[in-house]
Amino acid sequence: MLDRSTNPAFHSILTKKCLLDKELNKAYSQSRNMIPVNLTAVVVSAVAAMGVGFLWYSETVFGKRWMRLEGLDKNKPDKSGMAGKFGLMFATTLISAYILSLFIHYAGATGWILGAKTGLWAWLGFVMPAGLGNHLFSRKPFELFLVQTGHHLTGLLVIGAVLGAWR
Repeated sequence: MLDRSTNPAFHSILTKKCLLDKELNKAYSQSRNMIPVNLTAVVVSAVAAMGVGFLWYSETVFGKRWMRLEGLDKNKPDKSGMAGKFGLMFATTLISAYILSLFIHYAGATGWILGAKTGLWAWLGFVMPAGLGNHLFSRKPFELFLVQTGHHLTGLLVIGAVLGAWR
């Protein structure tokens, strides 16, 4: 019977395997910790999504309907703290865009269509169920949920399309 402990070929193969395992583990660790995120694309996609929001809630699209469903009086708008509210909204949109860029990376999505699909899946899996859960107990019309979640869907589609196109 062949004794593996004294066989030089066995030691050579074992040494090469250990070195290869070490290099693979190092490469895996680095790739796991350093996900490439294009911050320019993240900012541009967040700005685009904010643009979608301004259009979505304009009077010509869903603004009037949204105000009516929310029970707001368009003749008495509360404009206090709007700069802070829009600043916080932009910050949360940046966070969404950054996280969606990670999803797109993990999905291996390239091109605007696959980026938009990743946005769709993020909306379907996280945003829509959470929004519906909140809405069910709000005693507000279901149409309000559709307007609000439609805005989130459109925003994530735009963010995903921009990020996917940039890859």
